[in-house]
Amino acid sequence: MNAAELDAAILAFLEGEEQDEERLNTLALQLFTYQFERNAPYRLLCQRHGITPETITHWSQIPPVPTQAFKVLDLACEPPEQAQAIFLSSGTTRGEQTRSRHFVFNLRLYETSVLRWFEPHLLPERHPMPIALLFPPPDELPHSSLGHMLATIARKWGKGQGTGDGNDSEWFIRGGKLLAEELAKWLRRAEAQGEPVMLLGTSFSFVHFLDWCEQNRVAFRLPEKSRLMDTGGFKGRSREVPRDELYCAYEKIFGVPPEWCVNEYGMAELSSQFYDGVVGAPYRHDGWRVHLPPPWVRTKVLHPDTLQEVGEGERGLLCHYDLANRGSVMAVLTEDVGIKVGDGFILVGRAAGSELRGCSVLVDELLSGR
Repeated sequence: MNAAELDAAILAFLEGEEQDEERLNTLALQLFTYQFERNAPYRLLCQRHGITPETITHWSQIPPVPTQAFKVLDLACEPPEQAQAIFLSSGTTRGEQTRSRHFVFNLRLYETSVLRWFEPHLLPERHPMPIALLFPPPDELPHSSLGHMLATIARKWGKGQGTGDGNDSEWFIRGGKLLAEELAKWLRRAEAQGEPVMLLGTSFSFVHFLDWCEQNRVAFRLPEKSRLMDTGGFKGRSREVPRDELYCAYEKIFGVPPEWCVNEYGMAELSSQFYDGVVGAPYRHDGWRVHLPPPWVRTKVLHPDTLQEVGEGERGLLCHYDLANRGSVMAVLTEDVGIKVGDGFILVGRAAGSELRGCSVLVDELLSGR
């Protein structure tokens, strides 16, 4: 299959009602064949392990590529200069200079993936609402996958959008600064109008605004069914806030209960996202929140040394198989640690250096074939 045929088939799967395992496996094997043939560094890695499209029959046998490799190799199935977008990792780790590069050759595929999983989790009513975005807009961070994701959501579901009709959807980080006073005014208008609103942003952006509210003795009672989505952690930041403490602060300052706060997990190297609940109904296991992948993604939890899949309830490195990653590599081995829970995982945090031995071996194998 060529790129256009694969894109059409994957889009049909994303948008379809029937997303069965057999069809996913067929698409995954077709995508692996395409990426094996057109992505030279990836093909060399597969050949080192004796894996070709002829030797495997299931998506779980497809070799993954560590996120570290995106920092040093152009993992692209088409000429990089033809990419419709280049998403760079945030580079939040202290001392980290090199950032991952993910070349995206079909933004429609990327945006469909974003919306098809965001909507049932954050907007099950499918009604537009005012959105406050605690992140820089794409014109300020053009290579941010999160910025593009948020802009895609606001474009389709953000009420107002500069029309002057009620409380417009707005971006509240500009020029590297959180516009705290403007956001406070926006939230006051939301209180007065009595219409539910949505707050989207990084966890650390919310912490900055929560601190400002505490310092200025400001709090809000947003209308019922207002909701909040945060994303990202605190690695490399000046302070960390435990998640339970964050939920308490959201409820205290915004009046949004924890059940209406959803955490999103994603990364620049993937085209799809994971959520730990539907607004009003978190996914839980033994009191812990569980992130679930969309129907076109499969996640394995791998032992950090052997890269073999761990058992239920065991921890390891998260490895994602994302059909929407058509133009790069479908199988991505992360540096994130999770606990296997059914088809999802409990997100633990970032791996320590000692936990990345398996990743390091794969990177060495990729680089040795350059």
